[in-house]
Amino acid sequence: MGRKPIQKYRYKDPEIRKKHTVRFMVYFQNNGIENFSMSKMAQDLKMSKTTIYNHFTTKEEIIEAAVDYKLDIIKEYQMVLENITLPYIERYRKAMLFFCVQTFDVSGKLLLQIENNYPKIFKKVAKFQKNVFLNLKSYYEVGIDIGTFKNDLNPLLLAMDDQQFFEMLANNTLLKEHKIEVLEAFSQHFRVKFGGVVK
Repeated sequence: MGRKPIQKYRYKDPEIRKKHTVRFMVYFQNNGIENFSMSKMAQDLKMSKTTIYNHFTTKEEIIEAAVDYKLDIIKEYQMVLENITLPYIERYRKAMLFFCVQTFDVSGKLLLQIENNYPKIFKKVAKFQKNVFLNLKSYYEVGIDIGTFKNDLNPLLLAMDDQQFFEMLANNTLLKEHKIEVLEAFSQHFRVKFGGVVK
């Protein structure tokens, strides 16, 4: 007669799980996910491994929860971009400023580590990035249609320009070396961009 498998009890309180998830995301932003172990993270965060395992089954589940949490926050930019109570250009300024501040700490290095080690999780990131691109392309198309932007502009290229700026922000080491804050970088991007596209 074999031993019966022990059923581990897992807490279902979403608020406690979310609090842990926020701490884990900050931890990954600072330390990356390579050489990541539950023991080291628990020690660094002054938590017991038991506490972590009470809410999460695997390392992959922790990383996925952290990524989902961050993407949920970042996607709030879309509500601002589509807020018809704001002037059209102000919608972009506020939405993209929020987007840039929220994504700045998620370095390109961390994204590459996720892509290389957890491709299934990275698919969510890639899908999110594609949706951001399509939302911005749509924003420029409407802006041209309603006469806010010059009609000889290509919405696809305008959205690609934003994507290149986001990639530059993801390489935040260079900005930090030169003591350039994300607000300063975005402000310059905004001024250069809208100096040339507004009628």
